[in-house]
Amino acid sequence: MNYLAHLYFSDPNPLAWAGSLMGDFHKGSDFGDLPEELVRHLRLHRYIDGLTRDSRFFQNSRRRLDPGFRHARSVLVDVFYDHFLACHWDEFCSLPLPDFARNVYHGLEQHRRLLSPGLRCQLPHMTTHDWLVSYRRRDIVRRVLERLEQRLSGKVPLASGFSQLSLHRLKLEEDFFLFMAETEQRVTDWKETHSIL
Repeated sequence: MNYLAHLYFSDPNPLAWAGSLMGDFHKGSDFGDLPEELVRHLRLHRYIDGLTRDSRFFQNSRRRLDPGFRHARSVLVDVFYDHFLACHWDEFCSLPLPDFARNVYHGLEQHRRLLSPGLRCQLPHMTTHDWLVSYRRRDIVRRVLERLEQRLSGKVPLASGFSQLSLHRLKLEEDFFLFMAETEQRVTDWKETHSIL
């Protein structure tokens, strides 16, 4: 899953948001002196990544895409699902997405010193360009894929995968809603068994 989905599934507080995003930056199990709530959500991030890999709905989405994209199909579906979540945000959350995004940016800035270096470097760009809300726009989805391809030195043809969004949008959105319902329940169960006493 990409940034917006991980933030959606986290608890609504700055340490939770930090942990939910740091899952892509913090490797290993040495968490040092990080706050317990942050570590809990870093673990939640990894749990959700595992759910995503095993989800039959996510795998259905992968199979809908041109097999020529091979392993890149998982990345494409990740990005497409964040786009769908941004577009349908009001169906999942009562707080408007622009307000949610502002809260996240402010909360992350409050805990900047705790963030992984990579996330700390990304935060100004995330805030300035309002990444979370911009996912609603198709041109931003294309740009995200272009940047990901550049980061991978062109080894994975992600940019050309943008065309798959239009070709398969209706079926991909069906998968997305089923995936969200399934993941929502499993995350709720995980939180109950991994609560901080």
